[in-house]
Amino acid sequence: MLVKKLQDTKYDIMLTDPALTLGVILGAYLKLPMVFNVRWINTGEGHSTIAPSPVSYLPVPGSELDNQMDFLERIKNMLHFLYSVYDQYFIINPAYSDLFQKHFPPGTDLVSLELSADIWLFRADFVFEFPRPTMPNVVYVGGFQCKKAHPLPDDLEEFMQSSGKHGVVVMSLGTLVSALPPEMTEAIAAAFAQLPQKVIWRFVGDKPSSLGNNTLLVKWLPQNDLLGHPKTRVFIAHGGTNGLYEAIYHGVPVLGLPLLFDQFDNLVRLKVRGATRVVEARSLTKDNFLEALKDVLENPFYRKNIQRLSQLHRDQPMPPMDTAIFWIEYVIRNKGAAHLQSAGFSLSWYSYFCLDVAVVVLALIGTSIWVSVLVCRLLCCRNGKKMKAE
Repeated sequence: MLVKKLQDTKYDIMLTDPALTLGVILGAYLKLPMVFNVRWINTGEGHSTIAPSPVSYLPVPGSELDNQMDFLERIKNMLHFLYSVYDQYFIINPAYSDLFQKHFPPGTDLVSLELSADIWLFRADFVFEFPRPTMPNVVYVGGFQCKKAHPLPDDLEEFMQSSGKHGVVVMSLGTLVSALPPEMTEAIAAAFAQLPQKVIWRFVGDKPSSLGNNTLLVKWLPQNDLLGHPKTRVFIAHGGTNGLYEAIYHGVPVLGLPLLFDQFDNLVRLKVRGATRVVEARSLTKDNFLEALKDVLENPFYRKNIQRLSQLHRDQPMPPMDTAIFWIEYVIRNKGAAHLQSAGFSLSWYSYFCLDVAVVVLALIGTSIWVSVLVCRLLCCRNGKKMKAE
């Protein structure tokens, strides 16, 4: 009933995030032009599906590597890559096989549906991502959610101004993790209490006993507006993509505390660019957290680097959100963008890597060598018999 209603409505486009496969499958079933709002797909980072991704210098998600790998790191990267291939074709794809056999043409799998999308609006910017090969139908809109800071509510503005010349530290660990272990929150609160700066901490749970008078606990905070405030000195973050792009946009150095998923890889990217220090949650103490925080606060190296990234990120012909809107409307106007899709997607894996060509070339070379050896042996035998007769 729902599918029939969707078909009768005759939508112009399917805009979906392929990390949740339902939108991909539904868009393909309805035969709609598809635009992805994407960074992650169900198996990992989206580039690994849409674009050539040499493992020699592009770190595989989960490896926590950068693009300057030594030999052992490249081995580690290759093992991560092989596992991702196994995961895609032997664990994930079979889970959808009955669905595809019932409702789609033979040979359809999840990867083929993902590759059929007309435009991939990629939530990435190369001030943050490592340089890499890409494709014509990949459009980069990293930081599209960033915007100029709005005035803060009166109580928050008063708190910011009360920090004087020392400024404010902002801490938020996103919405997925509601609370840290009690011993960790006590260590963090005790470290904050020793700062001359004021602290705004997005916090849910029991108030730490070591909390200082300089720290304000809030259940929600206007993160973008706080990061854009001139009093903000450091952003303590878990390493989520949105938060890091807001820090880049506003030029605020980061103290990273990664907890889940892509946060470790995200902070590696920012660390390589000299814009963050990272503290491991499992080894966090009051002393090492305070030392790292003071380093980011007092060392101009971090602020200089992230302000450089901010300058590069803002220096674009069109804001990322406007770019995204243009390409969505482009697909609607032209009923797709098939002319931007690579023919390589329709090739078998052995044709893509020219293995069939290599086999033929090697066979020809081998045949030529065999014929040459055979001719030489025949000539040698004939000359030997002639010399004996004489």
